[in-house]
Amino acid sequence: MTVKHIVIWKVAAADENERAAAIARIQGLLTSLVGQIDTIQSLTVGVNGIWPEKNADVTIVADFADFEGLETYQNDPRHLEVAGEIRALVSERTSIDYEY
Repeated sequence: MTVKHIVIWKVAAADENERAAAIARIQGLLTSLVGQIDTIQSLTVGVNGIWPEKNADVTIVADFADFEGLETYQNDPRHLEVAGEIRALVSERTSIDYEY
């Protein structure tokens, strides 16, 4: 079975320009992992398109062959570096991982 990994963030910046810059930075950080970590089967970054006052700002949807592949990704130093940079830009994070 394949594992779906979904993470959703709310950017901390209140200023519209700062929010846009943070969102673009997060997109770039996440997409930079594709081709760098072998266990990523697919990875899509989405940006909220409506109601920013009540919706999250950014999401990642990624597929892995199994939970072991997800764990390898999560413990990879490149992912840990990206995750640290993202943590500095966001105020909220939620995630779910499931087999399908």
